[in-house]
Amino acid sequence: MSEDASATARALMARLTPGTPQPALTAEIERCPCPEEARAGMYLINGEWERAHKACQDLPSDTAAYWHALVHRHEPDYGNSKYWLRRVGDSPVHQRLLKAAEEAGKLELVAPKGSWDPVRFTDRFAERAHDGWTRKLDALEMEALLELSLKP
Repeated sequence: MSEDASATARALMARLTPGTPQPALTAEIERCPCPEEARAGMYLINGEWERAHKACQDLPSDTAAYWHALVHRHEPDYGNSKYWLRRVGDSPVHQRLLKAAEEAGKLELVAPKGSWDPVRFTDRFAERAHDGWTRKLDALEMEALLELSLKP
């Protein structure tokens, strides 16, 4: 992806608010000269899980599979989300989440063995989707995955 395309995508990302659909941004997301994985993420962050699902479901990358898992978490279809998370396995995103959980003193909730457990976090999300810390960690996960999606 060119530097201009990356700058365009990052500027658009800065205007997205997790869980707050902004229909006016949909056309901008569609025109964004970014990888399809990043587009899927922007749709999901913009609250458009059906568009996000369509954008990522047939892509072969681990990043797309991770977005697919997050789409199903937000649908909610937690069993399907956990299936996709198991397919993804370990991700660079997990280190950022692990650090955030550790800093919040909540490591035992999502990483009892010292490594990030995305299935366990999905279970927590299912139980406490409206909990402030859970929402914050979910937003951080999407932000980190979006950053990963924009890397060449």
